[in-house]
Amino acid sequence: MSNNPPNQIRRTRLSLSLYLNYVAHGFGLLILSQNMTAQQAPLKIASFVISGIGIGRLLAYLITGYLADKFSRKFFVYLGMAYYLAFALATPFAKNVYFAYFLAILAGIANSALDAGTYTTFAEMGSQKSNILLKAAVSLGEFILPIEVASLNGRWFGISFLTMAAILVVNAILLAPLKFPAPRQNNAAGSAAKQQVSTKKLFATVCFVLYGYASMALMIWFTQWITLFGQKQGFSAASSHFFLSLYSTGSIAGVFLLFAILGKGSSSS
Repeated sequence: MSNNPPNQIRRTRLSLSLYLNYVAHGFGLLILSQNMTAQQAPLKIASFVISGIGIGRLLAYLITGYLADKFSRKFFVYLGMAYYLAFALATPFAKNVYFAYFLAILAGIANSALDAGTYTTFAEMGSQKSNILLKAAVSLGEFILPIEVASLNGRWFGISFLTMAAILVVNAILLAPLKFPAPRQNNAAGSAAKQQVSTKKLFATVCFVLYGYASMALMIWFTQWITLFGQKQGFSAASSHFFLSLYSTGSIAGVFLLFAILGKGSSSS
């Protein structure tokens, strides 16, 4: 009994550090598009560089989950943090579009590495619903970043990148002494499986994949371009950035509503 409070404190500290990474991730998702005007990059070039994030995620997702099972959850969390840190520190000084594109790919790989180490850690802590709160942490970063960019008011755009880097450095220090739960071993019997996949399951899987693609594409399309759209429509720079913060407020509210509904459903069952 006496060991329970310290264990709970350690779990809480680990959870908070993992969430803090996703606040930085919220910065990383939008920081290129939010600083597009300050960098005075042509729309075609900016779109090309931003697409590198998706390419990096796509390439890395194929292997990071497998490697996180083979090696260490903590290693992959730190790998994601390191790649994001390199992206945040180097991007403001990138003078070459291809180097900027490489850094965007690095940010995409960072996202995949964080996911591989974080989602599985929460699952091994028995905190499946905590994964939902990761979206709230992302939305918090997406809420803060546009306000910061708008408040720079002509000052060097790289300050927002340094803010992201500072979050990662502080969190790396906080995370260093924390132990991650041991990975669960899969049963040989469970791996069996050569279970027959029914037509209904296959159809449901395809539907979920299509829904996931469509909803993610819509979310990325909106968050990347709503600020530029506002500016093109004649809104002030501050108002245009604030549109995204309003979106993030709704996103955070939706996450907590979903968390409450799922909590109610699990308690009633």
